[in-house]
Order: sequence, then C-alpha cells, then structure tokens
Amino acid sequence: MEITITKSDFEQALPVGAAANDSVYESVKSALGRQLAFSNAVLLGVAGMAYLEEKGEDSPLMKWYKQLVCLSAFLSVLRQLDLVLTPTGFGVVSNDNLAPASKQRVDALEGALRTQYWRTLAMTLNQLRSENWGATEQARRFIDHLYDEYTFFFETHRNATYTDWNNYKTTVEEAEEMLRTKMGDRQMDDILDAFRRADPNRLEPYREVISCIIRFTDMWAVKGAATLKQPVYRRLMRILESEDNQEYFKLYRESASYKANHHDTFKNTKDSAGYVFNG
Repeated sequence: MEITITKSDFEQALPVGAAANDSVYESVKSALGRQLAFSNAVLLGVAGMAYLEEKGEDSPLMKWYKQLVCLSAFLSVLRQLDLVLTPTGFGVVSNDNLAPASKQRVDALEGALRTQYWRTLAMTLNQLRSENWGATEQARRFIDHLYDEYTFFFETHRNATYTDWNNYKTTVEEAEEMLRTKMGDRQMDDILDAFRRADPNRLEPYREVISCIIRFTDMWAVKGAATLKQPVYRRLMRILESEDNQEYFKLYRESASYKANHHDTFKNTKDSAGYVFNG
C-alpha cells in the first residue's frame, strides 16, 4: 500500500499549541518522504506493511504511525530551520523583519517533540503487536524487553520525559538480565515472543509473571540487587515453581537456572565422597 503524509497529518502530529503553517510543512516535506521510506523498511517491514493495510487508513495504528513519521522527520531538520515561535504556533522566518526564535525556546520545543516522539513510538509499537509482525526481526529489534516504552510512558511514569526514559533504559536492562539468570533465557524469550505476537492464548498464563517483572523492574530502579529480597521477587519465583504451572514454565524447568535454583547444598556425611573428618 502507498502511505501519504498530508499537511493535515503533519499538523496533527505536533504538540498542542504548535500549529504549523505552509512554510514549515514545505520545509519538512522532503524529510517526510525520506523518513517514511526508512520507517516502512526498518520498523514495519513486509509483515508490518501488510498489517497496516489490513487495519486500514482510518485505524488507530495508521494515525499513530503517520504521527511517528512526522515527528521523526521534523526532528531531523529542526536545527536547520530558522523558526519563529509565537503563542499560537511556529513558522519559518520569511523576511528580514522576523528574527529566529531564541536557542532556549527551540531547545524547549525540541524537548517536547522528543518526548512526544517516544510516546508516539510506544503507542505505535503497542498497536503493531500481532502474530506475523511479532515474529519479525523488526519486532525483536524494537520490542527487546517486556518493560517497554508503552509500559513506561502510559502505565508507570505517565508524566515522564524522553530524558527520563533514556536514563531508565539501564534499569530495564539490568533488571531483565538478573531475571534471565533466575528463569533462563529460553523462558524469558518465550514470554517476549508471546508478548510481541499479542497471542492471547500464550499470554494468559504469563500475565501475572509479566506484571511481576514490571514491578520488579521499578523496584530495581530504587533498590538494585536488594530487590531479590523483596516480596515481588518471591512472588515471581513461586509462580514459576508452582506445580500447577509446570507445563506453562517447562522451559524454566529445563534450564540451567532451574538446576542452580535447586542445587542441593553439600552434606558432610561419612557416605559423601568429600567427607571431612573433624575429630
């Protein structure tokens, strides 16, 4: 399918209070074309394009995707434009009687746009989660953790900025790496795969674990490794260890992590090969 970014699409993509005029749209038009082609290939891929076409022109996914492309394109050329900012919007300096906006105001605009970009990416990815797209390299690249942009901006840190998210990524990576050592890579990867595909049947037994992982991550941001002593971690492990859940978490039970979690401590008895006589 062919996706077209109109001036109306461009205006709707900007933060509230920023009404772009024709001069801005025309200045960004070539960047819009480049960014659209890039996003079609890198984010959507063949499966994403097919899913977008299936959802249709008026779908929430299409609206979020167009907004994402517009924001990305505008940010790519923002510093090249001589912007004039007013209380009702902004435009491009067109004559000698207009002075470009101050660096401080442009910095503030850029910050707002970058935050809006990450929030829009979060919504776009959440809408893209589906059986075919979720199995692609694009899905694995953009949704590489269960604690994703959508969780951060719309569930746990609703007033956060893009700098907050950039700083939080290390927490997400550290917390997941610790949990991978406890449940095994194959089990974590299977939960991630079900999440990317938005498979309701596979996700149902994982929902409580995913909730625990999210809470574990937020606690890790505050307590670090001490989170392993908190109730949320014990709750997570009880779910994994439950005999009622052994079929759902078979990959965990087959892992080296499971063996490590159930390693029997050495007992110094006369029958032990390493028996030590203490007199």
